[in-house]
Amino acid sequence: MKTHVEIKISFSRIPKGGLHEILRDFAKQTKGWEFPKRQSEEYQCHHGSDAGFAVVSPTGEFKASAVAIANVGVKRPNSFCVPNIVPRDSSTLTLDEYNAIGIAFADSFGGWMKRGLHHGTIEIIGPNRTLADIIPGKKARQLFEAWLQTPTPGSHPSDIHVLDCFICHLFRHRGGVRTYEIEPYLSEDLGWKAETARWVVARIETGLELLRVDRKF
Repeated sequence: MKTHVEIKISFSRIPKGGLHEILRDFAKQTKGWEFPKRQSEEYQCHHGSDAGFAVVSPTGEFKASAVAIANVGVKRPNSFCVPNIVPRDSSTLTLDEYNAIGIAFADSFGGWMKRGLHHGTIEIIGPNRTLADIIPGKKARQLFEAWLQTPTPGSHPSDIHVLDCFICHLFRHRGGVRTYEIEPYLSEDLGWKAETARWVVARIETGLELLRVDRKF
């Protein structure tokens, strides 16, 4: 399943000037990238914690676009992600354009961190997702795969019971399961009908909600 890349950044330390100091230094030292100070300050004010942009210059390969970088939470001041990539001279980016810019940023920024003063790590997730990416936990994935292998996974009560076992396990051990990616996985990778794939995700989310209510009851 092909989807938008996800980029996670973890810095060893944040300098006095925060993320903006890091992005300013990156843009000064890396060809093809700019740091828009005013737009970054506005974005940071709206976001509520460290956030800013790195803008890739337009080339034959890329459209001019702003890569948004934002802190993932005040309790994790050194951890950041790329929540979006925004084109500057057009309304949208295709999936391939988005991913190409994201990967180019990760490559440039990761290489720059290794050479510079601001050390850290950068992780790219995707753009190609496997079931192991969607359901990382081994036990949870085994339960889901067991349901996929049932004769009639979307209709017979005994087969749906196997799905419900997965839901109960997921409620106790959520981990990093991406329930929102199960529908496209079933549709794109396994060739399921869209309405059937939507029903599966709806049952999972409803089951999880009922278990949450039961715990509070």
